[in-house]
Amino acid sequence: MDFYENDLISLYLSKLKEIESVSSSRQKIQFYLHPFLGKVLIINGEIQHIEKFQCLYHEMLVHLPLSFIRQPKKALVIGGGSLFAASELLKYYSFEKVDLCDYDPCVINLMKKYYPHAKSVLNDKRFKYIDDDAKHFLDTNKEKYDVIINDCFNIVKEDSLTGRPLSDTFLETLTEDGVCSDVIYRHIFDKDTTVATLKKMQTYMNVCFSLVAVPEYPGVLHIEVIWGKNKNISQKEMICHNKEQKNSHLYQYYNSDMLPYYLYIPPYIENMFTK
Repeated sequence: MDFYENDLISLYLSKLKEIESVSSSRQKIQFYLHPFLGKVLIINGEIQHIEKFQCLYHEMLVHLPLSFIRQPKKALVIGGGSLFAASELLKYYSFEKVDLCDYDPCVINLMKKYYPHAKSVLNDKRFKYIDDDAKHFLDTNKEKYDVIINDCFNIVKEDSLTGRPLSDTFLETLTEDGVCSDVIYRHIFDKDTTVATLKKMQTYMNVCFSLVAVPEYPGVLHIEVIWGKNKNISQKEMICHNKEQKNSHLYQYYNSDMLPYYLYIPPYIENMFTK
C-alpha cells in the first residue's frame, strides 16, 4: 500500500503493510509497517508518528524545555497517546508524577500491544493516564505542574471550555518555575499561522523558540515554543540547568551541550518576527 496525506506538502510512503485497523468510538486508528522506517501510526488519515523518526520530535519536545528546569517533579502531557513523550519524561529520576490526558484509551491499548516503551510507561508507578477531554480536564484540574507538554492543541487558535485563551489556562496550571512546550501547529512555510503564533507567544514574559525537524508532519520544519513562568527561559540562554541532562542514556539525538545551537534562529524565521 502507498500512503500520502492530502496536503500541499506531504510525506509519501510506499510498500506499507497493514498491521491493524480499528475504529474506536472517537476515531479510526491504523497501524502499518514500513520496510525501512518501522511502524507507522495513522489516525483519521493523518500520520501521527513513524517509528524511526519519532526521537527527532519527542526528544526536542521534552528535553529542550527541561533544560531550563533544575529538578522538575511533576509533568503533564496533553494528548500524546503514543506515550513517546511520557516515556522521555520518565527517564528522569526527579519526576515523581507524570500525568497524561488523552480522550481515546484505544490508542493507548494499541500502543501497549505493539511497543515495549508503552508497556514500560504503563507499568511505571509514577505514570497516570487520565481518560478525559483535555479542555475539560484543564478547566477542572487543581494540580500544578513543573512542565506541560502540549502534544494536542493549536495553542494560538483554541480557547478553553470557558472561552478563555487556552494558553492562559496552561500558564495557570504551571508552578512558579514551570515551563510549557509546544510545536507550532503548521510548518514554517505556512507563514500566516507561523507569524500569528510567534506574535501571540511573544506577549508572554518568558519565551524562546527553536527550529525543529518533524519528518512525519507536512512541511517537515516546525518551530517549537518554550514558554512559561520559568525565569531561565531566554533565547540567549547558554547553560543547561537540568542536573540530569549530562546522562547520555536520556537520548539518541539530543545533546544538552548544544543548547545555544537549538536556540539559534535562522534569518528566515527571524524575519517573521519583524512583520
